[in-house]
Amino acid sequence: MKRINFILGIFFVGCLLGTGVLSAGTESAIKPSAKPDNGLAILMEKHSISHTTAQVTPTVCALAGIQAPETAIALPIRDVTDFWSNLKKKDGKPAEDVIEKALIFCPDATGNFLVPIYPDDWKPLFDSSDVVVKGTNVLPSVTPVCFGAIFTGAPPEIHGIRKYQDKYLPNPIKVKTLFDAFAEDGKKVIIISQKNCSIDLIFRNRPIDYISVKTSKEAVETTKKLLNEYDLIICYDGNYDSVMHGKGVHHPKSIDAMRDSIRWYFELVEAADSVWAEKNRLTAFIPDHGAHDTKEGKGTHGTSMADDAIVNHFYRLRSGK
Repeated sequence: MKRINFILGIFFVGCLLGTGVLSAGTESAIKPSAKPDNGLAILMEKHSISHTTAQVTPTVCALAGIQAPETAIALPIRDVTDFWSNLKKKDGKPAEDVIEKALIFCPDATGNFLVPIYPDDWKPLFDSSDVVVKGTNVLPSVTPVCFGAIFTGAPPEIHGIRKYQDKYLPNPIKVKTLFDAFAEDGKKVIIISQKNCSIDLIFRNRPIDYISVKTSKEAVETTKKLLNEYDLIICYDGNYDSVMHGKGVHHPKSIDAMRDSIRWYFELVEAADSVWAEKNRLTAFIPDHGAHDTKEGKGTHGTSMADDAIVNHFYRLRSGK
């Protein structure tokens, strides 16, 4: 634990100073059998970053002892699975123990570009996480394409969503997802999101539950109430993304929304620790992309530039009492 915390401390300083790339590991992030020009590798190579956001699905599957979707070309994040192995040893748990519950909070557009500008807001999240992974997303860096990769472990050319408008197609995700993998293992899964947002639309018609709400705050409060009923919960927060598109990425109201996202995540962690106290569990803060301002001062994203393409994923693991 001390070694990981020390590494994360260096990582956070690196983010603040903008010195080089410090990720949570240096192992390969993509299966050797994948095509070299695959959609996950493009931005990793452009920004010299050793992780991709598509590693979320194989990582969570590995923690839960579940087979990842066959079409996933991303690999589990070694530092996350190693941390879980070491935590089990420390807590006297059997080596074969797996996580029983997982809560994944998805705050749209809260990319790495925000960290060096608002370090005091982000420091608690870095300090309280067990492993922080800096990774690149996929092109175009828009919500349905990015979350498609995150929750399939596959690039756009495999998962099926190639542009923003594809989210309106019937069944746009063409492959198995994290949610299918959990459901096929007998787990109860739910996605809680704002009505007609990307996450609300693109993962439909699977053996899981869906709740569509009006606001991010309502999604958070609904998640708290349903912790007892599900094994995997996705809570989507589109607040920062919505505000910054209209007002700019650094507008005071946009930053208030960013702070809400961080605060809501901590509220969810506290609730999960209480309700799931006896369970091995994961809580994770998993954004899809960042953003930048146009010449007109409105927020946007979708490019390969670092502000759009680089995000931090925060993993927190606890063994049951």
